Amino acid sequence: MTHSTPVPPVGDPVYPDAYYERLAELLGDEKAAWARLPYAERMKELEWLHAHFNTPDDLAECPPELDGGVGNP
Repeated sequence: MTHSTPVPPVGDPVYPDAYYERLAELLGDEKAAWARLPYAERMKELEWLHAHFNTPDDLAECPPELDGGVGNP
């Protein structure tokens, strides 16, 4: 299985506070706080989650609930 490396954006986009306030209204405070993180920090946190919780990529052929986890390709 090959893993793709995400391509970082050229600099983090700068959005007005109203954008994040709207995200908080629509999606909740936790997701709005996640959106405020710089790209590098979001990627670092995702890498940690994948390493510690054995979470497959969204495009995995066989998700864990179908017994297709990392140890059972």
